[in-house]
Amino acid sequence: MTDRASKGKPQPQESTFRWFFGHIFGLIRRHGNIVVIWCGIGWCVHVISVAATAFAGKESIENLSVSFLANIKVVWGLSISLSGISISLYFRERAKHRETRERLTGRVAELELKIDPTRASSHLTTEGLTRKEDE
Repeated sequence: MTDRASKGKPQPQESTFRWFFGHIFGLIRRHGNIVVIWCGIGWCVHVISVAATAFAGKESIENLSVSFLANIKVVWGLSISLSGISISLYFRERAKHRETRERLTGRVAELELKIDPTRASSHLTTEGLTRKEDE
């Protein structure tokens, strides 16, 4: 019914001004967060460059801290610390992986028997390791 009524009446044209700013605000709404993030990154780079030019060629606390970090003892200590953290994270991840295998073993065995009932078992432990009798 509205189609018949609208056929007799001319539709108002959208003004170019309204169309233009409608599209501009649509782009801002769609991509505004990305623009804000990149403007923030650019501002941070600008502030760092201003600080670097202010300290260029001058003796300061920053210069002393850079020389301290360059000391071989600090580098050695950091490398040992990071190695220890890496090793501990490796063992934790290995234990978590075994727990996951143990949790999923029953389901996998059930699905394998459902697909092929004549399938022979590998006789692995529930953790996915070789049995002590097989070693």
